[in-house]
Amino acid sequence: MLDEKLTGIQIGLRSKKTTVVAYADNFTIFVTSPADIQPIQEAIRCYQAVSGARLNIKKSKAMAIGSWDASTDIMGIPYHTTIKILGV
Repeated sequence: MLDEKLTGIQIGLRSKKTTVVAYADNFTIFVTSPADIQPIQEAIRCYQAVSGARLNIKKSKAMAIGSWDASTDIMGIPYHTTIKILGV
């Protein structure tokens, strides 16, 4: 669902842009516009409804890169200057 709705980013020489990197129960979502936040919230609500899992905001991190405005709230997730992406 997110691959269809988000712009994503170019990683290396891949022809397709990357929107989500998943490793076990860890997800990295590349948000390139504040407009991407709504589809992400919808996907999380759907996933929570069918799986019973819940997003742990305390374990979640956001990182502003480039011209991204770090004052933009992303579901109450705090911004950090470094992030380790599991599986990469």
